[in-house]
Amino acid sequence: MKLILKKDIQTLGESGEIVEVKDGYARNYLLPQNLAEIATEGALKNREKNLERIKQQAEKLHQEALTQAGKIEKLGKLRIEVKAGENGKLFGAITTRRLSELLLEQTGVDVDRRNISLNNPINLIGEYKMHIKLTSKVSIDLPVEAAASEIIREETIIEEVEEKAEEMEELKAAESSEEEVPAETEEKQEESVE
Repeated sequence: MKLILKKDIQTLGESGEIVEVKDGYARNYLLPQNLAEIATEGALKNREKNLERIKQQAEKLHQEALTQAGKIEKLGKLRIEVKAGENGKLFGAITTRRLSELLLEQTGVDVDRRNISLNNPINLIGEYKMHIKLTSKVSIDLPVEAAASEIIREETIIEEVEEKAEEMEELKAAESSEEEVPAETEEKQEESVE
């Protein structure tokens, strides 16, 4: 199906381009999301009229993306501190959503988490490479350093788990002794009624 893109789509092209896509992709995603329109004769004539405006808008978006890329480059390196074990393994991996939030906090640039890719999952202390795609023409690589804010010994974790297990057993024992008391009082009440 032939379509005219209304907005930039990183995998397809830029606003105003004529693209050929599969029918299902067009009907189920591009058209309902108002990202494209069917390339009819009228739409093609209209496109020619609006092409200059579309180019100006695309240039403006490109300049904004370059400005954002400059802000991110000034950062130099994104450092994130997290809890880790003695062996350097993090407690929970650092996600692209978390990286997006950090970029917003530190640079003021709002990057969609889907436009961030990593060379490896961040689940160990160390340095990683993050690729940020701002537009189809502007992308930037930024190093990410995962550092330990606190190193937790594995023995401490095992002790905490054992303590929690003991507390749970004590609670269960207390609950079972409380359940027996009401049963006895019910029998006494039944005897007194008779």
